[in-house]
Amino acid sequence: MIRTRIEHKYLVRKGSRSYVVELHRAPDGTLFVVPIQVLKHVYVVGEEGSTKEWEYKVDDAEEINYIQLPREVRAALSKAGL
Repeated sequence: MIRTRIEHKYLVRKGSRSYVVELHRAPDGTLFVVPIQVLKHVYVVGEEGSTKEWEYKVDDAEEINYIQLPREVRAALSKAGL
């Protein structure tokens, strides 16, 4: 496992879809592009089957259109099929 720090967080809108893109920097300078498409999770807790929700916090994310992302980030997302 590699320890990284979040350098920047974007809330990207592309058509009708929106997702979070985090830029993580490793200590050796390597930049990782981390797309997160599912922003809300519902899971079952305990034997009784009660459900809880967890939502990814996007309060500190910069809202941006896909085309406004840096070229290298768009290339990485395109390579991943997003």
